[in-house]
Amino acid sequence: MVDVGVSLLALLVVFGAALLGGISGFGFALVSMPFLLVLGFPLALLVPLNLSIALLTRIAVAYHLREHIRYQRVLIMAGASVPGIGLGLVTLGLVASSTIKLVTGVVVIIATALIWQASRRPPARLVPGAPALAGVLGGFLGATTSLNGIPAVLLLAREQTAPRRFQGELALFFVLTNTATLFLLATQGRLPGVSVLPLGLLWLSVALVANHLGTRLGGKLPAARFRYLAMSLALLAGVMTIITA
Repeated sequence: MVDVGVSLLALLVVFGAALLGGISGFGFALVSMPFLLVLGFPLALLVPLNLSIALLTRIAVAYHLREHIRYQRVLIMAGASVPGIGLGLVTLGLVASSTIKLVTGVVVIIATALIWQASRRPPARLVPGAPALAGVLGGFLGATTSLNGIPAVLLLAREQTAPRRFQGELALFFVLTNTATLFLLATQGRLPGVSVLPLGLLWLSVALVANHLGTRLGGKLPAARFRYLAMSLALLAGVMTIITA
């Protein structure tokens, strides 16, 4: 039985992470995962819930921004994520969840610093094979921690991709990759039972509202400022996750 105070804090985390994700185009799992781990929710529950919420909140965004998407590139990343997902599933069977939790905190901190640095530099030329590599790494991180967007965000931030294209391509990547990850998790019997359905629906409802608000605000407010806020919160959450691991 989850404490009422913890439940309310979790709802606040989900709302805030989805709001920032709607505004900036990324950051839901990056912010929510470490904080929810600190609140005591198990990794095995958070991974499928985060993947499901990110999937369902990004469908409308991908459709709305469909004209801005480079489909070949996204399909390469999504296709390359499948072997990464498989490697992640093998890792889940070999590594303790406490170790993965510690690694999650470290990954969040390093990724936050790299994304921040990439977003402040001049646009870089595309490295051949970079989308495929981002897909493989994203698939691995998605299966183990639900943080599959980090490599794709790094790639797009490094290239200084235009905001609408940034949001659209990430959204479609999440839809495709999260679907594949959830399917493969299901084949391995790693999805939670129906007992967590009420919690999942509650979090999803809150996330949908917050994501809608964030998407609307994203077109009116400076997204870069909110990306920095999301990364600052993620950095704090990563540190907290390591301390409590």
